[in-house]
Amino acid sequence: MHTIHRTAIAGLLLTLAGCSSAPTRENNDTHVMPAEQTTTAAKAAAMPESVPKAIVEVAPAPEPAPVPVIVPAEPAVVMSKPAAKPVPASKPPPVAKPVAVAPAQQPDAAPASSISGTLKLVAGQGQSVSAGEVSEGLVYFLPKAGSPKPKPGRFSINTRSKGFAPETLVVPQGSTVRFPNVDTIIHNVYSRSPGNSFDLGYYGPGQSPEFTFNTAGLAIVNCTVHHTMRANVVVLATPYYTRPAKDGRYQIKDVPPGPGTLVFWHPRAAAKSLQASAPLTGGATQTLVVSKSPQMH
Repeated sequence: MHTIHRTAIAGLLLTLAGCSSAPTRENNDTHVMPAEQTTTAAKAAAMPESVPKAIVEVAPAPEPAPVPVIVPAEPAVVMSKPAAKPVPASKPPPVAKPVAVAPAQQPDAAPASSISGTLKLVAGQGQSVSAGEVSEGLVYFLPKAGSPKPKPGRFSINTRSKGFAPETLVVPQGSTVRFPNVDTIIHNVYSRSPGNSFDLGYYGPGQSPEFTFNTAGLAIVNCTVHHTMRANVVVLATPYYTRPAKDGRYQIKDVPPGPGTLVFWHPRAAAKSLQASAPLTGGATQTLVVSKSPQMH
């Protein structure tokens, strides 16, 4: 490429030189090249061929880089797998049944026992005993180790036909007894027994005064208006008692095992006691002698 340019430049210079040396006619005078042009031509002739004169080689503009063509990617085809068959749930492992652990052994509580026997009632001098009269008696047990306090209650003894009904009443210590007047006359109920002394005063039909017996023992209840009226209230500090049957047999249930005192009582005889140890079956037999006349109404 440089050789071509040099040749073109040389040709151009020769052409210019020929043109400058040829005479021109203007107004029949020889044309004289201006000094400036002569100087320029001379300088051009004097320049070596290796240096281009007033021509700057311009490198061709680089070809623009090809614009990349973006081809949209084809949508990916997703191959759906067939739904997996549900796997049947495996049976849970068997749960071990809890093993029952026996609680620590406690000392055995004393088993309840009973005392049974027969109460006999015989007539003393000048007395008689009615059939079945023994059932008005009482048998109770006092454990040597002590007994729980019995639960108090509410009871009644009626005044009727110038008498008390019932004539004998057994109550736990701390119980309250009412004395309703079901007669058509006035009564005055009282007691002079130690620990359970009281006087209810005069009261008429339909009235019902009461008294709480807090002291264990026998309380004899009378009436100041009717001197023959008498009731026996036996107040017990033990829950272990019973009334005998008409044939005299008795049984005290749920008695703690161990020794104690067995007491036999009847309203017409003096009380007796004996030492016994529970359990005791059929061996606790006692005989009471009637020494008092039956109560008169």
